[in-house]
Amino acid sequence: MPLLVYVSREKRLSHSHHFKAGALNALLRVSSLISNSPYILGLDCDMYCNNKNSAREAMCFHLDPNLSSTLAFVQFPQTFHNISKHDIYGSQLRYLFKTLWFGMDGIKGPCLSGTGYYLKREALYKLPLTQEGLYQLNGSKTMFWFFQRVLYKKYNAKVPDCEEDLFDESLQEAKHLASCAYENDTKWGNEASVGFRYFSVTEDVYTSIHMHCKHWISVYHMPSRPAFLGSCTTNLNDALIQSTRWSAGLMEVGLSRFSPIIYGPTRMHILQSFCYAWLALFPTAFISLWILATIPFLSLLSHITIYPKVWNE
Repeated sequence: MPLLVYVSREKRLSHSHHFKAGALNALLRVSSLISNSPYILGLDCDMYCNNKNSAREAMCFHLDPNLSSTLAFVQFPQTFHNISKHDIYGSQLRYLFKTLWFGMDGIKGPCLSGTGYYLKREALYKLPLTQEGLYQLNGSKTMFWFFQRVLYKKYNAKVPDCEEDLFDESLQEAKHLASCAYENDTKWGNEASVGFRYFSVTEDVYTSIHMHCKHWISVYHMPSRPAFLGSCTTNLNDALIQSTRWSAGLMEVGLSRFSPIIYGPTRMHILQSFCYAWLALFPTAFISLWILATIPFLSLLSHITIYPKVWNE
């Protein structure tokens, strides 16, 4: 197989494509047949590598004997090359990458940011220990043997002899894995199953919560030279569209039964669950902003004093 493979997944109106999470899961399955690399670089299409040493620096964490068994991913900050002089739309996201992520790194690691991360493939798999469970999970003969190979390797057992025959048909199977109907009757993307999680358009936060609840940890790494550069929103319309999508996805998680307030404390560090809760419920900050923006002016028009009088004595 070639070293560079372009994958275009099939889409049909009769099948849900699950947005970015669906695309990531399709790439996850196809790459398992082509290279089955234990580590994955996740990068948005509008970002590029700005530091050739980023992979080596990430591997320093992944291959550290004190971290490797529990480390799920190494997260780099999102850095942009087209930031305006005044950045009036807050596109640098400094409150995340220069404040919250550093704080979470001191607990069990930051949240997955959707781009600029080196992820361990195993962290996205939850392997049942029975053949029936494996086939129900994958729904594909080749993927069944792939997951079984991972399982056999994990427990130092002998790999089935028929594996090589199955992988001879990898190209046709890769097309099947990228088809829109492949995930029918499987548990890809479902709750606590395998792959990037569906349910929310902010699949990075939702998947990250589940990984940390399974006692995986993460690392935040901010080198002096930005590892990746991308383009950010530069006008109000794009900023509103992006903020609306993020807010909707975060609120989906924050108000669901997977809310970090109720789902996290018994499964992860209590302070880490508070950080996730702040992130998931951040869109509710609009309430206080609207109060601050409207009540003082309404009071002024109505000649109602809302501030205490100042007495000079």
